[in-house]
Amino acid sequence: MTRDALGNEVSGGPDAVVLLDEAVDRSLRHDGGVAEAARAATSADPGFALAHAVLAMADPSTTTASLARARSLLEHGATDYERSLVGFLDRLLRGGMWAAAQVGVEHAAAHPRDLLGVGLAATIVERSTRPDVHEAVLAVYAPSRRVLGEHPYLLSMIGFVVHEQGRFAEAGAMAQQALDAQPGSVTAAHLRTHVHLETADHDAGLAWLDGFRERMDPRGDYVHHLGWHAALHTLALGDADATLTRLESLSGPDCDQFRHVVDNGTLLMRCRLCGLLGPTQDTTGGRGGDPPSPWLTEMPSMYVGFHTAVGLAVQHRGDDLRALARAADRMGMPGAGELLAPLCLALADYVDGQHGPAADALLALRPTSYRWGGSRAQRDVVEDVLIDAAIRGGRDDVAAAVLSQRTDRRPNRWDEAALASMGRP
Repeated sequence: MTRDALGNEVSGGPDAVVLLDEAVDRSLRHDGGVAEAARAATSADPGFALAHAVLAMADPSTTTASLARARSLLEHGATDYERSLVGFLDRLLRGGMWAAAQVGVEHAAAHPRDLLGVGLAATIVERSTRPDVHEAVLAVYAPSRRVLGEHPYLLSMIGFVVHEQGRFAEAGAMAQQALDAQPGSVTAAHLRTHVHLETADHDAGLAWLDGFRERMDPRGDYVHHLGWHAALHTLALGDADATLTRLESLSGPDCDQFRHVVDNGTLLMRCRLCGLLGPTQDTTGGRGGDPPSPWLTEMPSMYVGFHTAVGLAVQHRGDDLRALARAADRMGMPGAGELLAPLCLALADYVDGQHGPAADALLALRPTSYRWGGSRAQRDVVEDVLIDAAIRGGRDDVAAAVLSQRTDRRPNRWDEAALASMGRP
């Protein structure tokens, strides 16, 4: 038996293990080439079960066949660690995150050196909508940090939780430490970008991010998302032309439907609310915010759910929002009835011009919005709708209170202008 780069005992041949290490490292850094490295590992040792399981995760076109191959190979000398991770990945890829949730947490606790499995388990917990979500995610990472120390991936992922808790200086220091160790880590760059946004460091943040993006592997899965972050900087700086140009670029033919919902739909909504576009103008070719039809009856998580709800609002689909609220009670994901349904109804009121009721409902949801998952930067679009609904509904007191809190935390040209328009300092 040999050990991989993180110290896990594996059964693959030396060359295959090196190649799988590369696949895992690229996955942790959100770099490109994960599937290619995993495929090379299976070629170097066709009997290496774990390599087939990682390929199943990295290349959806191979998932069914690669998982079947991985399961069949477990009987031929696989280690306990490999059996555990293959079992977790098999449950996750075939049954979805909620079928795999407990298996993932148990795997992470038993094998804290497996940062791939630990990261997947922590992501499931982060999407669980539990009230203590931040503490729960840190608990998943804690054993790994005890055995691996200040690993760049751990610093980056723990830093995201720290940033969500409002500890921006600490999160920024963790991002920089991770980048010093791995200058090309997209995971660390993503954290640094969030800190720039939350501290309103838009000029320096945009210059740094654009420079980093020029060096990214174009195959990476965060290329589009970091472009969205750059557009948030230009929007905050009041550069309308640059923001609209970036939105148009993000909406090109290479953009998949997931990113059209999660990134482009929310950016389109912000551009409308800031007056860069009219209420019905759409520079995404009608794809911004448009969810896959299966998401209207079932979806993987509340993270996807709140983006879907915003996307339907972007497309003025009030009836679909109300139907989604009804469907939420039958969904298997955590938080569907408690969190998704009232959000959909509030946004349906907004779309239908019932601005006062929409503002009241969105204000009531605000204290629990952290449970939706994702980041402050993503969830703030719902707060933007709340502010607009309050102003349109004659609730200037509500709008001013939310705007004042936001400008105290993170000054923004548009927020300051809205306050000034209401005669507030």
